[in-house]
Amino acid sequence: MKSNLDPKLESALCYVPVIGWIAAIIFLIIEKDNDVRFNAVQALVLILVTWVVSFALGLTIVLAILSLPLMLAVFVLQLVLAYKVYQGQKMVLPVIGKWSQDIFAKIMPKK
Repeated sequence: MKSNLDPKLESALCYVPVIGWIAAIIFLIIEKDNDVRFNAVQALVLILVTWVVSFALGLTIVLAILSLPLMLAVFVLQLVLAYKVYQGQKMVLPVIGKWSQDIFAKIMPKK
C-alpha cells in the first residue's frame, strides 16, 4: 500500500502539530521511502520526549509552570520542521535525531 503523495509532503505531515503523530504512524507503516520513514520516526520521538518531559514537569507545581513554554517551543519547532522538510532539507535534531537514527536503523530491514 502506498499513499501516492509527494514524499516531501508526507515528511512534512509527520511534523504538523497536534495531528502529525497520526500521520507519522501511518507513513511509518505504509511508506517505503527512507526519508519519509526517518522523518516519521523523528517526529514520533520528538512527541514522545515532549509528552514525557511535560508529564515530569507537571509532577511539581513549581516546574509545571515550564510546561506551557515547552509546549509552545515544540509547537514552533514542529512548524519549522514541517516547512524545512517540505522544502527538501534533511533535518536531524541534535539529541532526538541521534535517537531517531538508532531506532530507524533497528526497524529498517537488512538488505
